[in-house]
This record gives sequence, structure tokens and C-alpha cells, in this order.
Amino acid sequence: MSGFTVQYMLGDQALVSGTDKAGNTGRTIVSTVEWTEIKGDVAFRNAVEDSDAKIREFLQPILDAVEAVEAAVQPKQQNPLSYVVRTEAVEGVAEVEEELIPLSLDSIILRVIEEDRTDLLLWVDESTLSVLDES
Repeated sequence: MSGFTVQYMLGDQALVSGTDKAGNTGRTIVSTVEWTEIKGDVAFRNAVEDSDAKIREFLQPILDAVEAVEAAVQPKQQNPLSYVVRTEAVEGVAEVEEELIPLSLDSIILRVIEEDRTDLLLWVDESTLSVLDES
């Protein structure tokens, strides 16, 4: 059983120590700057999505009332037998390309520990920690 601990320190650093699956023990200092920034960005995006959902939920009765009024004043629709649809209407959604953020080795180490996948960590020597490629 492997076990690693992370002790956060001043100066945007953390002390990582533990024993890998081969029984090797060590400790090293890693930078926390990048990983903390990425986690903060994800937390912010999630908070924005949550607040947007709550706003939509709050406004939904008003939107429903507006739709009801619009439906009441709509002209009578044509009988479907009186026309043929040549092209269906399509409402577009702006395309968003996938964005990949390459992580530094320090960030990968912190991520692997947070995701409890420490079986991928391997001490090269007493102060050099590396991550096995699982692909």
C-alpha cells in the first residue's frame, strides 16, 4: 500500500512525502502555483454555472408568463396540410473548441495525490518523484 501526504507551505510550495508502491520512500518540494490556479478557475466556473441555474429557476415563472402572452397574440397557424417544409429551422449554438491545459510535473503530482491515484507515483531517488505513464 502506497501513501503520500501533502503539506502546504508558504511561498506557494508543498512538501510531498510518502512511500510508493515499490516501497521506496522520499520527500520533495513542489510548486503549487499552477495547480491552485487551475482548481480556482474550475471552482469559479462551477459557481457561475450554479448561479446561472438559480437565476434561470427564479426567472422561469416570468418567462412562462411572457410565453403565454406571446402565444395569446400569435396569429392562427396554417394547417400543416397546406404547406410542405423544404428546410427545417435550426437554432444554432456557438461552437466551443476543447481547451487543453498542459500541466507541469508538480501539478501532475498534486493532481495524482488529490485523485488518490498514488500507485502512479514512483521515487527515482529520495528527493525525485516521478509519475508513471498509464497509457
